Amino acid sequence: MSNFKNKIQKNEKGIWRYAEFFAEFVKPENRLSLDIFSNEGDIRECRLQNEINEIDLPNINHLYFKREDENLTGSLKDRSLAYQVSLAKQDSLKSLVISTSGNAGISAAAYCRKAGIKLYIFISPETEKAKIAEMQKYNPIIIKSKKAIRLANYLSAKYKIKNLRPSVDDDSIEGFKSIAFEIFEELGEVDALFTFVTSGSSFAGIGRAYEYLYENKEIEKMPKLFAVQSGEIFSIAEEFENEFNKAGDTSMCRLQAGRLGVKNTRRKNEIIDFIKSSEGSGVYVNNKEIESAKDILNKNRIYTSTEGCASFAGVLKVKKENKLDKIVCILSGKARKETNKINERKIYKAESFEEVDKIYSI
Repeated sequence: MSNFKNKIQKNEKGIWRYAEFFAEFVKPENRLSLDIFSNEGDIRECRLQNEINEIDLPNINHLYFKREDENLTGSLKDRSLAYQVSLAKQDSLKSLVISTSGNAGISAAAYCRKAGIKLYIFISPETEKAKIAEMQKYNPIIIKSKKAIRLANYLSAKYKIKNLRPSVDDDSIEGFKSIAFEIFEELGEVDALFTFVTSGSSFAGIGRAYEYLYENKEIEKMPKLFAVQSGEIFSIAEEFENEFNKAGDTSMCRLQAGRLGVKNTRRKNEIIDFIKSSEGSGVYVNNKEIESAKDILNKNRIYTSTEGCASFAGVLKVKKENKLDKIVCILSGKARKETNKINERKIYKAESFEEVDKIYSI
């Protein structure tokens, strides 16, 4: 039996099957799941070789979707936050803070409530109401601000509260390793993997996991890793695509994949190294390509976020250039229905450090 299989904790579910592979070990009594039937991190793949009838995939024999949109709070963020908040519980932390475009805030709120930890969530005024409504189900302290990232950093620094934002907290990378480990357990070696990238935490986790599998001779070679970007998020893609109309594309506002995400990730060098060593690429997709991908998915009753549609658009864009037998496309979040069902009275507003101090003192 391989070293990898020996280390898997087969009596555990979700990301905790791979607890031995995380940088800091979380004791069983501190491992959080949302309920006894929790599936956070479990593989949700959909084999599509004979299911999509709208496209021609001449160079792809097997296409799988990794259905992260079917995780309990609706995104792959369940993986990172399950680990981050469990680690905070193990360290006896009483409060946490995060600035978020939505999905990470939902996951953080769910796990913090489970752990009994107070959570401060800083959001942009542009955050989708549907995502705010999901956050409010778990009763965090929500603060709306045009300076959400800056004020969250201030609260974290002044009051010594750990910041969970993936672009800030390297612990966020650990839970994401489970994506690659699950794919390997379920499918064995794959030729390529496509995923949308903003902060790059999930991509780094996937890359590190595959690097481990390769260095320990569990796989013969790394899968080609493709980092998909769109809109104003292109710091990785521009290293591989010399020409694309960034300004013209961002003016098309109906679909803006990752529009509130990190534009210039500090993990850029690591991501590029993984892409190059795996012989993958950065891929930029425009709104027209995302629309087309979304239409195909919807016709096949697959409903996912704009970022998930962008990942699939990346597959469609490079399919003619690469001969690939088995590829995985990660659908990172669910398509959330629009809603006005939010409680504005329970949302604080702050644009200054002084206003944040007042909210903290309540």
